[in-house]
Amino acid sequence: MSEPLERADVAIVGGGMAGASLALMLAHFCPQLRVVLLEQRALPDAAASVLLPSFDTRATAIAAGSLQLFQQLGLWPALRAYSAPIQRIQVSDRGQAFGACLSAVEQPWAGFEGMLGAVIENAALGPILHSALADTPVKPIAPAQVTTVRMGAEGATLHWRAGEGGAEHRLTAGLLVVADGVDSPLCRQLGIEIDTVKYQQQALVTTVGLQRHHRGVAFERFTAAGPMALLPLPQRDGLYRAALVWACGQEDAKALCTLSERERLQQVQRAFGWRAGRFVRMGSLQAYPLSLSLAREQWRRNVALIGNCAHFLHPVAGQGFNLTLRDCYGLAQAMAGERPAQGSSSQLEMLAAYGRGRRLDQRLTIGFSHRIPALFAASNPLLRSVRQMGMLGLTLVPPLRTAFVRQAAGFGL
Repeated sequence: MSEPLERADVAIVGGGMAGASLALMLAHFCPQLRVVLLEQRALPDAAASVLLPSFDTRATAIAAGSLQLFQQLGLWPALRAYSAPIQRIQVSDRGQAFGACLSAVEQPWAGFEGMLGAVIENAALGPILHSALADTPVKPIAPAQVTTVRMGAEGATLHWRAGEGGAEHRLTAGLLVVADGVDSPLCRQLGIEIDTVKYQQQALVTTVGLQRHHRGVAFERFTAAGPMALLPLPQRDGLYRAALVWACGQEDAKALCTLSERERLQQVQRAFGWRAGRFVRMGSLQAYPLSLSLAREQWRRNVALIGNCAHFLHPVAGQGFNLTLRDCYGLAQAMAGERPAQGSSSQLEMLAAYGRGRRLDQRLTIGFSHRIPALFAASNPLLRSVRQMGMLGLTLVPPLRTAFVRQAAGFGL
């Protein structure tokens, strides 16, 4: 038998980094709203300490604009201990003379002077976000498997279970926020179509040990096998570390995963070069297929999409989560006014305004992440010349460099 009907103003389905970030922003900017967060897995214990391995950990590059959002939420002091600053970004084409070096010196962001962003390990970022929810009115429900959703004039009615064979529960919400990731089950239920471009590449993710300190430099290196990002990580256990993301062909990825650590180090060093010094250690490789996924609708009456179910990008520019954070901020700001009645025309107008406000940023960020890998993979001599001229322009033309730096740091053009 179902428990008595519960009601909320906003129900967020998906308690990953996107859903948790939106819940925190709604609690901060819209304290009048009743927000429920449903996650299919159990959430970390808010009182537990963060435990991080030295190697075999994923990390996320957080742009300076996103750091300012975390600062508004009061999270930056906790995150700082698990982050490494990005002070410069070196962009280069393997085997070519010219490259570009970007820094925040010309654009000192308030509170983050000298930083283009920071790299934060996911094993710390996720628990810190969830721990912060304990100090808000947001009601987390986890584990909670949403089985069905029905849309009506008053919003969404969700049916969920706490586990296999558990009792069924119901929840109604004026606004349903779908944040359950790529290949979203809720999007399928709602009939929201997803356009997908498969890149025929694998992303190889690992942690490497460095012989020398990274000095806050992040590298975007375009190799013959595919783009490679090397991101600074905090020193731990006396080791200088960096996060490596290499997008390469499926056969190359498969072959690399079969090698010993020593052989992998040699292959990666040969592909990347010596700009970051010698690689002395490497964690285990994680591989996942790369694609671009875009929802044809990111909002409709009583529904909004956030995170990877709305847009899943190529990792070459490290902008996927940063774009999601800006979406979360935009939605929270759109809802920060007086609460519209459930299913009302004012709520629909609010969602439409939110969509218009996010359109340009999404187009620029998604377009850049989609086109850059193909441009740098091309072996055509003319395109190679265009690439080199582009990087030379970033070096020699201050307005162009400033615009590029502002976009990369999450502040728009």
